[in-house]
Amino acid sequence: MSSQIPGFYFDPEKKKYFKIQPNHIAPAGASYSRESVKRRRLEQKEKQKKAAFDQRIARERVRKNGFLHHPLIGADREVGSQPTSRNLRQEQYARIYVSQLGRRKVHEFKPWPDEYSIRNLIRHQDSGILIAGGQRGQGSAVSLCFPDVENDNWTYNQEMERVLLKDLYRLSSLSQSHTGFLLATMDSGPRGDSFLAPLMLPAPDQGGDYSQPSNLIHPIRIPGKSSLWCSAACPTGPKAIFAIGTSEGLCTLEGYGSRWGVYRKQFPPGTVRRARDSSHAEVMGLDWISSDVIACGLRSSAIFLHDMRSNGSTMRLQHPDTIKKVRKLDPYRLLVAGFNSLQMYDLRYAPNGIQPIPLPLSRSHTSTRPYVTFPEYSPYFFPDFDLSSELGLLASEPNQFDGDKVSKDHRVQLFSLNTGKTVPSPISNYRYSEPATSVLFESGDEDLSPYGPQKPSLLVASEAQVDQWIWK
Repeated sequence: MSSQIPGFYFDPEKKKYFKIQPNHIAPAGASYSRESVKRRRLEQKEKQKKAAFDQRIARERVRKNGFLHHPLIGADREVGSQPTSRNLRQEQYARIYVSQLGRRKVHEFKPWPDEYSIRNLIRHQDSGILIAGGQRGQGSAVSLCFPDVENDNWTYNQEMERVLLKDLYRLSSLSQSHTGFLLATMDSGPRGDSFLAPLMLPAPDQGGDYSQPSNLIHPIRIPGKSSLWCSAACPTGPKAIFAIGTSEGLCTLEGYGSRWGVYRKQFPPGTVRRARDSSHAEVMGLDWISSDVIACGLRSSAIFLHDMRSNGSTMRLQHPDTIKKVRKLDPYRLLVAGFNSLQMYDLRYAPNGIQPIPLPLSRSHTSTRPYVTFPEYSPYFFPDFDLSSELGLLASEPNQFDGDKVSKDHRVQLFSLNTGKTVPSPISNYRYSEPATSVLFESGDEDLSPYGPQKPSLLVASEAQVDQWIWK
């Protein structure tokens, strides 16, 4: 290093001495004014300090031995030096998380004069209202239970229950919109009729609970003749829009308050054969892929995509058997369940295995090649499942039949959405006295409500009781 000469600055890049000029004499932007030289010297000190620190880190850092990276030893994965994919990390996290799940009772709905069994379960994530619908003897009932806030958590008791609907109809679906509306679809009435029942859910008071809920206004009834099979709410938008699967095709219910309209969405002529049983127009399962596109699963095993913007539909997939439920995993992947099969499809793949007139009961029937299969999936008589994209898991109710006999092994099944294989968990080892007829994943997003679950959890309904499985 060159020695410093008073009044001069040695430039290490040019390897020359330059006279330092006073600030009031040096022109603007001069490279060797007193201020510029001062700034350069500070920058040099910072560079030297950083270089010394980097040398110290390099000297003191522990280095893995080279033999660990040898391909024949295969220790990269064990020591963590091999990068892992996002799906693999999610799989590992999910297995660890569900291995520590514990059960606690959330609520048991009031016993009716006849046996009551929950078939549809919803919990409003903003207000905590617990909504249960199911069979009540020869009819159906929908009940709400308002929460109390105790120890910063939602708690429920039978005094806070209110009956929303109770009639001699079959409850086919419950769905809730982000706008606060709830929709119940009921059919097979005493005169073979059906109706849609939209209702705005009440909001909690300023304390966050429902210690004194006001009188509940019953839903508006919109009559109809078609059989109603399923419904799903549009995930975004300024108003509530519900897609409804009927025996005559796809419909939407749109509106607000007391003004609602039902709009029929026609499939393209020639793409759906109208048979006597109309199975090639009957929408049994559906879900919104986006705020504009609806995926419709038909009894004939075909899956149509309907675009709300153009009011057009196209046949995209074909399932091995009659479709009972459709759920979206992300904008590209769909999970489709039948009576004996559960498969995941990727819409980005080119369509294959599609027949103009699908015949799921025929030996000549073909189906689309799936993205993931679930070979151990054995559902209840009416297939139901729910999924958690946060954990990468799918929960399914157990099989009702073991051969020709009614199964007594009432366990909830957990599957990996990445591999389709079962995931061991305490919930899979717990045996309910009666079949678990409804499952519902809840995210652990504290932004939704400070009183709800702060960790991912699973709600399970068996008969009239609701349990929560959550990290201990």
